[in-house]
Amino acid sequence: MAGPPQRVERIVERALSCSVRDCEQPTGGRVAETYLLDLDGDPGRAVCKLGGPSVRTGDVIEPLVLELVTETTTVPAPSVLASGHIQTEPTTRWALYEFRDGSLPTPFPAFGEGRFTIVRQIGAMLGEVHATHQFDQTGGLVRDGDELAVERPDGLWIPEQGRRLADRTGCDPGDWQPVLTHGDLFPGNLLATDGDVTAFLDWGNAHVTTAGYALARAEMRFVDWFWRAFSGATREQLRRELHEGYRQYRSLPPDYETLATAYKLLWLGQSVERLGRHTLSSRGRAQLRRHLRGLL
Repeated sequence: MAGPPQRVERIVERALSCSVRDCEQPTGGRVAETYLLDLDGDPGRAVCKLGGPSVRTGDVIEPLVLELVTETTTVPAPSVLASGHIQTEPTTRWALYEFRDGSLPTPFPAFGEGRFTIVRQIGAMLGEVHATHQFDQTGGLVRDGDELAVERPDGLWIPEQGRRLADRTGCDPGDWQPVLTHGDLFPGNLLATDGDVTAFLDWGNAHVTTAGYALARAEMRFVDWFWRAFSGATREQLRRELHEGYRQYRSLPPDYETLATAYKLLWLGQSVERLGRHTLSSRGRAQLRRHLRGLL
């Protein structure tokens, strides 16, 4: 471990009334500047994040999202110890989070039988968050004082296209109910111990989308993404586990089986469009490089 930046030391001293003994930066890509801290007080460990704007709106929303999720659900996610901002140009937002034990379940295909339990717990997390937080419209999340508000992002907004698709095909309205979702679920944003998820991390890209679209995206990232590594039977079992986990809190969207493939294709289209927009600015290119490092 190495010494922390001075501004991180000042944040910890003022917010937690203790000092940093050691500091480590994660090797994986993060949008936020992230530090794992060893403290000389209580708590003994914490995570400090500087910045980390949402790719959809540009606002730093993770502290507000995590306060909402940890206060209203049983989802294992880091609690917010303190948050604020540094008067720089532009303003830098910071937050201190609970340190959660566990390791990344990566590479996911090599994680053994535990991956089935993990995928079921991912489904349960999505089901609980979707059942708890529903909205009137889809969009990105922005800060409105100390609250969250929904705002339509710039560029192509695929979840809304999904809603129109469901409407045009005569699907049940429950398939396009706007719900809160994590926004960046993949194995690198989980911690697990002995096959159980101990934390869902990095909520900075949370947004409001349709339930079917969010479930299809998770299915893509934890099942279909590994089509070369998993047999057809293994993929089908993982799919069943994801759906059964979701049903612990909420029924599957009524026409999910009909629309799931279309949702996955729409997500791929939005991903390509977003990658293109990221290459247009230096900040976007830097975020893209960090994100790609986290995927590899």
